[in-house]
Amino acid sequence: MKKGMLSMVTFSFLFVGSSLSVGAVDNDKDCGDFGSHDEVLEFWFANGYSAENDPHDLDRDNDGLACEVSQSEYHTYAANFESDDSSEDAADATTDEETESAEEGGELPDTASNGPLMMLFGAGLAGAGSLLFFRRKSQNA
Repeated sequence: MKKGMLSMVTFSFLFVGSSLSVGAVDNDKDCGDFGSHDEVLEFWFANGYSAENDPHDLDRDNDGLACEVSQSEYHTYAANFESDDSSEDAADATTDEETESAEEGGELPDTASNGPLMMLFGAGLAGAGSLLFFRRKSQNA
């Protein structure tokens, strides 16, 4: 009986462990994936990343500079990026409110986790523990 329960628990852990994808980033980028610092900075700014928001871990030392780009390169690119955006922002300022109202109630981003699977696994373990507890109690009585 003990071997059967041990094998069932082991199988459960192996099954759940193999189906987990906790913290995985789709299409994870590394510094080696970019040909130059300009490509890194373009990707960094286009996705709105910062030292606090870096899902690809391009900024390993959390100084706000992706792939160890120099401070001067960063400031030069940031100034060019902001000047390019300022002309677009003026044209898009009137449509921002319309876009926000259209996006409200839209499709949610792909950020779902495996929480329901873990709840089901926990309920199964609790049920197995209850079964063992009551069975042992009835054998001792």
